[in-house]
Amino acid sequence: MARRARHHEQEHENHERWLITYADLITLLLVFFVVMYSISRADLEKFRQVTSSLRAAFNLEVLDSPAPPQRITAPLEQDPRFADYLGVRAEMMSLLTRLGLDRESVEVELTYEGIVIHLSDALLFPPGQAQLRPEAARVLDGIASILATFPNHVRVEGHTDDVPPPAGAYPDNWELSVMRAVAAVRYLTDVSGLPPERLSAVGYAQYRPRADNSTLEGRRKNRRVDIVILQPAPGSMASPVAP
Repeated sequence: MARRARHHEQEHENHERWLITYADLITLLLVFFVVMYSISRADLEKFRQVTSSLRAAFNLEVLDSPAPPQRITAPLEQDPRFADYLGVRAEMMSLLTRLGLDRESVEVELTYEGIVIHLSDALLFPPGQAQLRPEAARVLDGIASILATFPNHVRVEGHTDDVPPPAGAYPDNWELSVMRAVAAVRYLTDVSGLPPERLSAVGYAQYRPRADNSTLEGRRKNRRVDIVILQPAPGSMASPVAP
């Protein structure tokens, strides 16, 4: 009987020993996952450090966002070009009022090349023609009086839309745009009295549009003559209108 009791006692002890092995296994698995998690975190930190170093080395931050728009950084009261622009714009607005013109006909823009006066072609020329309208004289005379106050060189640009000129008038928009620019320059020099050496004429046809040529409004805006008061070249004697 004693031998049988001891046999049953031994069998009971062997039956529960698997719990110890199971507990050890769970502990090992826990340790394994902790180690793996630590390794992954370390790799992530190393990856972030490497990425940051590469971005700094190759200056990749410039690709993350569009380049900031060009702007005048000097205070307005210290920027002679901006002061000139304000003066030209004010004089042009006064001229529009005196002549009874709308602002869609004339627009003044400040660019890094200089001050640009956009003139609608309807203000100066008949459709598809390069002969000045009689009423264009008062507009160009008023602009000449403004240009006379500047020593800067002036470029007169002819622009068209993408519609070819009427048959028999001009071969293409290149010639039409050039002839319109020349007509405006000849008036400003021969009639308004501006020094010819200060002016130049150029035609761009339809290849420098301000708007989409697929719409009537866009084509109307593209048909224009631009009078550009150019910023002086470095070292020139003209008063600066550049930043």
